Amino acid sequence: MTTRLKLPARIRNKRNTAGDFEARMALADRIADLPGIEIIERSVATAPCRIDIYLRRAGTNGKPKGKPACLFCSLDRESATVSGLDEWSRYQVLSNGWGKLDDELVCVYLPRDRKELETVWLIVQRAHSNLFDASLPEPGSLTISTWDWPEFSRTSLQ
Repeated sequence: MTTRLKLPARIRNKRNTAGDFEARMALADRIADLPGIEIIERSVATAPCRIDIYLRRAGTNGKPKGKPACLFCSLDRESATVSGLDEWSRYQVLSNGWGKLDDELVCVYLPRDRKELETVWLIVQRAHSNLFDASLPEPGSLTISTWDWPEFSRTSLQ
């Protein structure tokens, strides 16, 4: 059972403060620390200053909840485009002024201070928990039981 995402209303006319860069960098650091994250920076020719964030696990790159979703989040200068939010969470983000809808994805406005950082972090965490399956093993890490160990003969090979 998922819990409801309750967000405060975002203040629209708040001016950017000196701490907005710090809040945005803190958000990027928190996203990078999530399990299963792989970050790809786009080249300047395609989209300047845009970073795409993917989920590294094979199970989450498949079809969670019937939708192909290998891209978890994209960060640019103005917003964080997030996939994986359920309908209720999308409604809360849009109705409280924290973002806008872009096809099936939600463009969440980047935080301007520490208080907004916590709210945006709740949104990103919700999307990650909807997409991430912690029960799947990491790619490259093998689970080996003692039944799979090879048997060695102690006789000389002559």
